[in-house]
Amino acid sequence: MGRLACKMCDYNFMGSGFYVILVGIIGSVITISDVIRLMNSTSASQSPALFKPSGVVPIQVERDLKLMTSILGLEHYMFLVIAIVTEYPMLHVPWLLMQLVIIGAELFVFFVRVFIEGLHVTRDEIVFSLITLHNWLQVFCLFQWQTQSRVF
Repeated sequence: MGRLACKMCDYNFMGSGFYVILVGIIGSVITISDVIRLMNSTSASQSPALFKPSGVVPIQVERDLKLMTSILGLEHYMFLVIAIVTEYPMLHVPWLLMQLVIIGAELFVFFVRVFIEGLHVTRDEIVFSLITLHNWLQVFCLFQWQTQSRVF
């Protein structure tokens, strides 16, 4: 897997600092709007609970967990921008690892769905997965380029 990703970085369009800054800024703006939406939501009707009928997870706990993950995501996106500005590649690692976990979870869910329901994939799911993988490769290639060109 690592060698395949490293070979992908040989192409000129992979590892663009401008693209990674754009991902960081867009991700930060979307995450900030999500945090503001979560902070302003007080009623249960705005945020449907995952286990609402049985009442397993209280609405306040669900809201707090969503808020924590959004703030963590904001931190990761800000690290992307700061890593480009300061040219310190280790700040890419939290975002890369979190996205790798998300990609792994998506693959796990995909294979479980294939074995249980059969192959039913929508166009939106394919586009979202390809964009996620492309963004991860862009940041990984920039990380690899920065670590190889930097003397520690």
